Amino acid sequence: MTTENDDLLRAPLDRETRELLDPHHHRASAHLGDQLLVDPVQVLENVAMAMERVDLDISTPVSIEEDVATLEELVAMVEHFDKGPALVAHALNTAARVMNARYPAELVRHPLPHDCDLRRLFHADVDERSQDVARAIFNQRLAESADVRDSQIAVDLDGLSSEQRIEVFMAVFFLYGIKVGALQNRTGIR
Repeated sequence: MTTENDDLLRAPLDRETRELLDPHHHRASAHLGDQLLVDPVQVLENVAMAMERVDLDISTPVSIEEDVATLEELVAMVEHFDKGPALVAHALNTAARVMNARYPAELVRHPLPHDCDLRRLFHADVDERSQDVARAIFNQRLAESADVRDSQIAVDLDGLSSEQRIEVFMAVFFLYGIKVGALQNRTGIR
């Protein structure tokens, strides 16, 4: 056992750190001096929780930065943990799970059209290639009955920068919101 960090163990924990260590809190990161500690599992749990919230109440405003993951957390997931494919696969599989549990399969499987453009609909700052990849893998996942694996998504993300991989994740999240809204309108749930 080393004693070089004993001063950290004796120091009172700040609010961020206490929340990160609390298994019942949604915090996924905390700053420890100039370092950022990130819990990748909590980031994925926050993604699922926010996607379920969107389905339960489409009018509830959801901010990726405030409700899902901060940009720092997303950068850590993609660049430092190399979890970009896992993040996107998780969002795709969660989207399919939530929608298939509530809406008719033929409506869920119906693909989003090519003209479903996040830049036009939301003035989203998303690269065209990132959006095209997101829409293609979103439609592909909804057409399948089995979960997509990280390794499959890694192939789709190959050649994209870290920023584009984050954009793909965010685009999948927004495409999910569009699809849920359309499903709720079509089925009369809303």
